[in-house]
Amino acid sequence: MTLQSLLKPRSIAIIGASSNATRVGGIPMDLLLRAGFERLYPVNPKNTEIQGRACFADIESVPEVVDVVLLAIGADDVLAYLERCHARGIKAAIVFAAGYAETNEAEGIARQEALTAFAKRTGMRVAGPNCMGNANFNDNVFTTALLTQSGNMCATVYRMARRAGVAFSHVINTGNEADVDFADYLAFLAEDSATDAALCYIEELRDGAAFLKAAAAFRAAGKLLTVYKVGASEKGAEAARSHTAALAGDSAAYDAAFAATGVARAAELGGLADLAYLHGFGSKIAGSGCAILSVSGAAGAILSDALALNGGTVPTFPESVQAPLRESIPAFGMVSNPVDLTGNLVNSNDFLFEAVRLALSPDDVDVLIVFLPGYFLDRALEQLQRAAALAAKQIVVVDTFALGDRAKLAAAGIAYFDDFDRAARAICTYGAWKMGGAVTLKPTAAKASWPAFPVGEPALSETAAKEALAAFGVPVVHDALVHSEGEAREAALRIGFPLVAKLVSPDVAHKTEHGLIRLSLKTADDVTAAYNAMVAKAQSMPNVRIEGVTLEPMLAGGVEILAGVTRDPVFGWMLTVGLGGVWTELMKDVRHRLLPVDAAGAEEMLCGLKGFRLLDGYRGAPKADAAAAARAIAALCDAVLAGGERLREVEINPLLVLPEGQGAIAVDALVLLNEAAQPEVEKAA
Repeated sequence: MTLQSLLKPRSIAIIGASSNATRVGGIPMDLLLRAGFERLYPVNPKNTEIQGRACFADIESVPEVVDVVLLAIGADDVLAYLERCHARGIKAAIVFAAGYAETNEAEGIARQEALTAFAKRTGMRVAGPNCMGNANFNDNVFTTALLTQSGNMCATVYRMARRAGVAFSHVINTGNEADVDFADYLAFLAEDSATDAALCYIEELRDGAAFLKAAAAFRAAGKLLTVYKVGASEKGAEAARSHTAALAGDSAAYDAAFAATGVARAAELGGLADLAYLHGFGSKIAGSGCAILSVSGAAGAILSDALALNGGTVPTFPESVQAPLRESIPAFGMVSNPVDLTGNLVNSNDFLFEAVRLALSPDDVDVLIVFLPGYFLDRALEQLQRAAALAAKQIVVVDTFALGDRAKLAAAGIAYFDDFDRAARAICTYGAWKMGGAVTLKPTAAKASWPAFPVGEPALSETAAKEALAAFGVPVVHDALVHSEGEAREAALRIGFPLVAKLVSPDVAHKTEHGLIRLSLKTADDVTAAYNAMVAKAQSMPNVRIEGVTLEPMLAGGVEILAGVTRDPVFGWMLTVGLGGVWTELMKDVRHRLLPVDAAGAEEMLCGLKGFRLLDGYRGAPKADAAAAARAIAALCDAVLAGGERLREVEINPLLVLPEGQGAIAVDALVLLNEAAQPEVEKAA
């Protein structure tokens, strides 16, 4: 069922309506009446009239089947009344009451589960519980109550954006999302002709796939979707979970999801308002390459730093721009970008007008930032207005004195900020959004199949893991599995030296930490000694099964990287690439992307690593075969997508990237498994 009845109702009943306009049941009555809403029916058995409207004793007495019913009653009474509304044929409801899953207590969780079950059984769309409702400004509909912290943030962002001059089509607070969830609302807004941007405060999403679909619809329609996601820090995530009782998702997965669907992620709450404000000028913003004109050399430097830190660029002007600027700027003033206008701005009537034209002329400039505080802005306003009228690119004024007339500047098509950092963040984030686009990739047809996964095992052995991945096209180091000292010596002499020896056990994921990997074994005696030592170590560890020891050639040279795929609880499979070995955890230099990922996407991730210089011939070293590494990573992703529900995590660490033209090879592989689902007959038993 669509959300028309919920978000665009023509008739509304308020259960628990109140004459007191400050109470939960009185606030929506007061707002709707002031908005001129006609088909409004207060319901309260204690009254015959509320706020000038005839009041009805119960929902059955209301003279029409309303589009939506607002329940301003206690949590204990909600479900029974919803049943009555359903019997009457009402299609949508908003539940204001708290006391559900957000309490993290058994009683509240049970209440919410019952509410969810009711919605599924009846098909009635239920917003909330524990919500403040929504407002539809296009149709003068307000269904608002201030009940929850997330509702408070809704009001906070609304006030921030209104101060910036942003007009809203809808204001929606989702509450606990027992039925209608965030993605449902987003899908509605993607199709709503009155909405061209959405500002979102997210704690946790419940349906990642539905969000991705709705966000992709926003991008396809050219609508701005900007999100502030709380919970990036460990404490923030903990607080959000305790507040919403929602399924937790990793912050990196949210970043990957936003990148995949072209979502602009705001770095702070106020950034939502800033991005919505810039979107009003968006037709003139194509990217985040910035020119800077400033009456202060220091301000130019500050803006340059802020832009660089947020991913923007400050391109150096060509000589064709610098030369005419130099004619009007003293020798001590910089003209290469940023441009130090100096005090000359006050003395020359058309100096700024011409400087704006010149600064906007290079192809790699998308936006012009002009720092003009207070008095300087007053003196330059007329020139700026004339320049903006002729400019095809956006002009942004920064006035740290906060004395500018935002409305007058907006009328001239000039954006206005009173803070360096907020201006830089907004321009860079919005410019990146304009330059970006959602990448939709379909997984390739499975090239192979996994062997039968062992029942009751938490992992595959390293040997089995590498053999399985090799079938999908992942190049692997093949090894010899030995079970005795004699077999180890014989295999070592057959393979040649130097060798690496590793214990094989499904019960030890990270063998290095336990001394169960030995490197640079150069003689048969070294191999047998290592074999005996590792077996003895494993035998001393509780609950560790020993399947043998593998011997494989020790490869020299190359660069080690990690490629791993984990299953995020919200968005599903996510690829992580980074420097290999312990460096991944130590340096935190990683990139994430949701699956599917092809070779081109994998290479783009590798190029985005800070440590990519190690692959690109750092300090005279030979360039590594990044293209081969990307193909191996893509094969890994194909393998994971073919693995089914038993797969929990698959990791190659290290993937050794050899010199250019020599390929890449998986030295070690880890495949972790979920427990096998029991057959239905066994469950019933």
